[in-house]
Order: sequence, then structure tokens, then C-alpha cells
Amino acid sequence: MLLRRRQFDAELAEEMRLHRELREREQIERGLSPREARYAAHRRFGNDLLLREESRDMWGWNWLDNLVQDIRYGLRMLVKNPGFTAVAVLTLALGIGANTAIFSVVNAVLLRPLPFPNPEQLVALFERDPKVGYDQNFPAAGNYLNWRAQNNVFTQMAAYGGEGQYNLTGAERPERVAGAAVTADLFPLLGIRPLLGRTFASEEELPGHDRVVVLSYGLWKQRFEGDRGVVGKSIAVNGRDCTVIGVMPPGFNFPGDTGTVLKIHTWSSAQLWVPLALDAGTWAVRSDHYLSVVARLKPDVSLAQAGSEMNGIEQSLVKQYPHEFIGSHVNIIPLHRQVASGLEPVLLVLLGAVCFVLLIGCANIANLLLARGTSRRKEIAVRAALGASRLRVVRQLITESLLLGICGGALGVLLASRGLNVLKAVIPENFPRVGFVRIDGWVLGFTTLTAFATAMIFGLAPAFQVSKTDFNESLKEGGRSPAEGLRHDRLRSLLVVSEVALSLVLLAGAGLMIRSFIRLQDVSVGFNPDHVLTMELSLSEAKYGQGEPRKTMIQQVIDRLKALPGVKSAGVTTLLPLTGDNFDSAIEIEGQELEVPGRSPTTEVRVVTPEYFKTMAIPLEEGRVFTPQDTSTSPHVLLINQTLARRWLPREDPIGRRATLGWNGFAGQIVGVVGDTKEFGLDAEVRGEIYIPYSQAPFWPTVALALRTVSDPTSLANAARAAVLQADPDQPVSEVRTMEQIVSGSVSQPRFRAVLLGLFAGLALILAAVGVYSVVSYVVAQRTHEIGVRIAIGAGQGDVLKLVVGQCMLLVLVGVTTGVAAALGLTRLLASWLYEVRSTDPATFVGVSLLLVLTAFLASYIPARRATKVDPMVALRYE
Repeated sequence: MLLRRRQFDAELAEEMRLHRELREREQIERGLSPREARYAAHRRFGNDLLLREESRDMWGWNWLDNLVQDIRYGLRMLVKNPGFTAVAVLTLALGIGANTAIFSVVNAVLLRPLPFPNPEQLVALFERDPKVGYDQNFPAAGNYLNWRAQNNVFTQMAAYGGEGQYNLTGAERPERVAGAAVTADLFPLLGIRPLLGRTFASEEELPGHDRVVVLSYGLWKQRFEGDRGVVGKSIAVNGRDCTVIGVMPPGFNFPGDTGTVLKIHTWSSAQLWVPLALDAGTWAVRSDHYLSVVARLKPDVSLAQAGSEMNGIEQSLVKQYPHEFIGSHVNIIPLHRQVASGLEPVLLVLLGAVCFVLLIGCANIANLLLARGTSRRKEIAVRAALGASRLRVVRQLITESLLLGICGGALGVLLASRGLNVLKAVIPENFPRVGFVRIDGWVLGFTTLTAFATAMIFGLAPAFQVSKTDFNESLKEGGRSPAEGLRHDRLRSLLVVSEVALSLVLLAGAGLMIRSFIRLQDVSVGFNPDHVLTMELSLSEAKYGQGEPRKTMIQQVIDRLKALPGVKSAGVTTLLPLTGDNFDSAIEIEGQELEVPGRSPTTEVRVVTPEYFKTMAIPLEEGRVFTPQDTSTSPHVLLINQTLARRWLPREDPIGRRATLGWNGFAGQIVGVVGDTKEFGLDAEVRGEIYIPYSQAPFWPTVALALRTVSDPTSLANAARAAVLQADPDQPVSEVRTMEQIVSGSVSQPRFRAVLLGLFAGLALILAAVGVYSVVSYVVAQRTHEIGVRIAIGAGQGDVLKLVVGQCMLLVLVGVTTGVAAALGLTRLLASWLYEVRSTDPATFVGVSLLLVLTAFLASYIPARRATKVDPMVALRYE
């Protein structure tokens, strides 16, 4: 190989000597200048030289030398033009950084597998009934038992109860933590072993044998300081002594990060687990839907097969229990998808938006490279005259683009790592798997691929365009670049049109989301959230039961809170509005005809104290509200909202009618109608609601307190906690927040979409403006001679402005027209997220179009204004 290389080097040296002799002979015999003689010699002899150079490269002798040379030369060129390099790298960093940040969220939520063995086999099961209109409903306990016993498609099936809150007492401070009551099969089904001790045995699901508890790693570390001896010790959970039998490994928080059901229910991360111990009567109930069910598919069973069998089981239950509220089908959802909780469209739209931002940046840099390539024509012509092929020139230019991509990618990762903190600040609280959002190896791999792909996208077209050089024209002494405007360069014009169109699509989407969010905030919630402090209590059933002791404790707390300075009123409810919780029940109203014979409609149920309506400023529309005289010994009374009265008794007076609830058989007389309130979101339809006095139905252990204050409600938070502890030193207080915070949190998803799309649209607008400004500046610089000539022969400032700005604005208008057409189609993807705004809203499209045109006009006017100040004498001077 070494001998072959020496042979090629010797032959190449001989060829170069003959090339020099031919060049000198052409210069003497034909009277050519040195440059013209070199060009003529290349035409007659240089092709053979080029073939020999490329042949030597094929043997692999010079590829590394050439690569190093290309990189060193590319770095010198980038350092030589710091302004261009800074703009290009920053543009790339913004685009790549935005993509990296959003991809880190997509990776954590959609792509990262669940931390369980064979996670693809895990599914969540819900009841559904297309005729009634619900797709995900929790199954009742009796239905779950039939599912588990009759199926042949799952290896295991487990259930866990409604989201629980558990009081831990016995230490220095009482504490309320999230937890779950689970069947013994849950941990083996997920394939997770405890860090310490064991998990539940099947016999511990029986009432009376369930006084055991498993702790999460975080709770074990925080409350028990990582004491390994805690296993076997007794702790007080909800007023009962329970033995700690195990501690789960770090990172295990199931249920939790498991998405939203029916858009209203999101599991908090469990900190402890107790057995789901139900008596025989509770296991037989089929209309009380509160269990969550997960299962593991058999390896050879598909989702379709499982769905077919489970639907058969469900339909047999409907036939067997025709008067029970049972869904017609079983909805089987891969657990990974349930974790994503319908967020795939949101994340994919955001990822598409940042891709648009990156494409705008690519178009911007490509235009800069094209404009910069005009000033490098002589350099490229000289390289070509010295024997460089077009492929060699393209390789050099691509190397420079890759260097820009690498620098932009590195800076983009830095920006993304800082931007993730901002991103997490605007991510809604119920957003799943936020703890996994980080810059990891997969994200870095995505960023690397993005940087190289971006470099190729913005580098290839300019490289091939610039390498098509007319040697003769470029090497003429004093030769100038052609005096062409934007409209005469098709590629450059296409790039300007593209980035304007992409910017308009993003601006239109952001404008629609922002208008929708503004209208959403103007929605009346039906109550006054100002100066209202809320908190939650979970009373121990072991300590207070379900009768008078519980009512007495609640009344003592209310009396102490009302006695605090600055408190105007205080009330209690089982479910606060806009917190995402619900409880519905079948209802029959006297004199109401059923739409479906044999099936009663359902309504939302709230249990409240008399001053709740005054505290929340919910208006009374008809009749009366509850009073202290409505006690457990007095006739049962009910309140309904306007929606329930209008929907079921549209032409009749509801006052005095009797209503019976399917839940617990509670019956009472309707004594009043109160105003509608938004319970499940500002954009959600108001449902029928019925209110029951807490004194007549003290069945809920967990209640929410509401205090209307004179001044800032947060200033009374500590005093309110102290008042509760005075009533019961072992009673923890949790979820202390203002009603304004709850209302704000209810629109966190729309705010998240509007903020991010607005941010990306603003970034796209800035990049488009920078792109237009940079291109027009380069064009003006290249046309300085022409502008000088025009001014010298009498052209005024207005003529020059019209020439430069007019050509640019023509391309901008084409881009706006194209962008509007594209946006009219793409914004339909946002239709389901818009509130009282159409996806083709004319005001939004006109507004963003004018904004983009004005921005582009200013970006082109500044360099055009500078062009009007060209001194003709300087412009006409020999270059």
C-alpha cells in the first residue's frame, strides 16, 4: 500500500509540473494574463489532475487529512465572520433548544416505558356505554369480582379503591398523606418486590385482618428517617393501630402518575398502602362505581381478543342484573396510554410547533448562507481553478454547516436544560410523570440527530447553489456580483416565503389559543372565589364513626373558625368546585317521567352545611337554603341547582317535590333552588346537582372547609390550622389553598397550551424578522453599486425604499397568503381545545397577518433606510 501511494504521489507531482509548463506556454504564446493562463491550463489539463486526486482519495490515503483540513478551514471562516456565526448559532440554539425541551416531555410521558417488568402487558379496565355517552367509568366491586373470576385472557387482575387520604398520628405532628387500599394481587401483578419486608397476603383482605400497612420509600425516609427497624412496628393510620409489614423501593408510587379519568380525576402518588378489605355485602354492590382495575395480559393474547371476551362477560352481567347501573362494554386501555391520559395530541401539537420553529430557523440560516455565498464566489472560483471539483467545494461548505449545527446543538442543550425549569413551572399539577422530565441519553441522542439533520437541511441547498460558479465571470478583474434582487433568486425567495408562511401558521394557532383562554377566564363560575380560604379534613372513622361524634367535631371546627378575627363566614362541603372530584347518584323526582324506562337519570351530589352557600356566595334563586333547624331528627330536605330544575321540571315548580337518591336510598323534600356553579371546569357543561344537609347525611369522612375572610385569606392559614388542632390535636389539615388558586388551577391545561404556543409563535416571529432583516441587509450590501448608480442618475430616497422594501414585501405577502391557506387546515386540529372561538376565526387570522406584515416591513425598512444613505461616489469607486 505504501509503494502504491508513493507511485501515485510521483505521478501526481509529474502531472503538476506539466500543468505549470502548459500554463507558462499559454501565457507567452497567446499573451494571456497569469490568471487567464491558469484558467486555460485547467480547462485543458486539470480534469486529469482532478481524476488522479480523487483516485488517490478512493484508496483512503487522504480522507483524514482532507477532513481535518475542511474542519480547520471551516473554523477559520466562522471565526472570520463573527456576526454571521453568532446569528446562525443563536438561531439554531433557539430552535434546537425548544425541540430538546419539548422532546424531553414527550420522551417522559409517551416514550419512556413504565418501570415495571413487561409493561406492554399491563392494561387498565373501565366500563363504557356508548349509548349513555361515557367511555371510562370505574367498575363496581361486584362487577370486578365477575371480571376476575370469568376471564381467560389475563394472568392476574387487581383492584384498588378510590383515591384515599390517610391520617398518620402518634408522632410530633399529625400528617395527612395520599394512599390507596389495594388487593393483595396488585404488587405481584406489577412485578415489584418490596425493599424491606413483604406485601399483603390474601387473608389480609378480610375485615378484621387488615391492620397492616406498606410504606413508600419517600414516606419511610421522610417521616421515619429511613429506620430499617420500622418493619414490625405499629403506627396509627386513621386512628387504627396498623403494623408496618414492608417498604417499597424508591421510585414506586403506583397508583400515581396514572393520568386523568373522565378529564376530572387524577391520582396522587400513593405514599402508603393498606389492604382493600370489604365485607360480603359491599362486594355484592354493582351500582357503586369507585374501583380502579388493572390487569396483565397473557403473552399470547391481543387487546382485541381480550376486549371481545370482556365485552361478553359485561353483557351477560347486564342481562343478569337489568336494573343495576352497569356499562354495556369493557374499555381496555394499555396502562402506558392511560398514563398519557389523552395528552398525545397536546404533546404532538407542541412538538410540531417547535419543529416549525426549527424549520424557520433553517430557512433563516439557509438564506444567510446563500447571501454570504455571493461574497464567496471569487474564493470558490479560485478553489475550482486550482483543481477543486464541485463535490469538493460542496463538501467544504457542508462541513461548515455541520460545524454550525454542532455549535447550535451544544448551545441548544444548555438552553434546554435551563428552559426545563421554566417549562416545569407552567406544566399543570396533574400532568403525569413530570418527575421523569430531564435531559437524559435519549434526549441527547435526539438532539444530536436534530443538529446533524438541521445542518444538512439548511446546508445542502445553499452549498449546491453557491458551488454552481461561473469561473470566467467570477475571476474577471473587477468583476461584480450580478445586481439581482430578492425576486430574481428563486431559492432565496422560496426560503423567505416559507419562513413567513410557517410563522403565520404558528401565530394563527397561538392567537386562537390565547383568545380562547381569555374567553375562558371571563366565564362566570357561579360563585365568588375572592377572599375564600379552603382546606381539607379527613376524620378518622375509628374515632368519630358516622353519627353524632362526626357532626359534633365538624360543628366545633366551624365555630372555632368563625370566631377567628377577619373571618366573615365558614362552611363545609364534601366536594369543592373545580377540584376534579365528583360523586353522582341515580335520582327519581316525584312527578318526573323517565326518558329510559327502568333507568333513572343521574345527578351530582354535594353534602354541605348551612353557611356554605353564603361563604361561597352562591345565589338563592327560589325557596330557601338550609338552616340549623334542619337536623337529623327533622324531615329530610334537599336543594337543587337551576340546571336540574330546568332539565327535569321545566314547566313545574320544584319546591315541595320529593326526590329519592339511588345512593343509600336517601329521600327528602326540595326546599330551594340555587344558582349553577362550574364544578368540573370552566369549559365543561354544568350538570344537575343536588345538595344535602351535612347534619342529615354525615357519611363522608373527608370534607372541605371554606372560609370567607375580610383580608388576604392566606394570612389566616396558620390560625385556621391552629383552630382545627385545638378541636382535635390529632387531626391533620391538608390542601390549604385559596379558592382563587383552585380556579386558576382548573385552567392550567388551557394556560399551558396557550403559553407554550404563544412562546413558540413569538420565537418564530422573531426568527422571521431576523431572517428578513439579514437577507435584505445582505442584498443591499451586494447592490450597493447599483443603488449608487440609481442615486447618481437622480433616484430619490423614496425610489430606493420602494425598490428594496417593495421587493421584500411582495415575497412576504405571498408567504402570508400561503400561510393563511395552510393555517386554515392545520388549526382544525385545535378545534376541540377552543372555547367560544372557531378554528377559522377571521379576527385572529387578520390580526396575526397584519402583525407579521408589519414586523416584516420594519425588518426590511431598517436596512432599506440605510441604503438610501449610500454615497454615490463611494459606491461607484473601483472595487
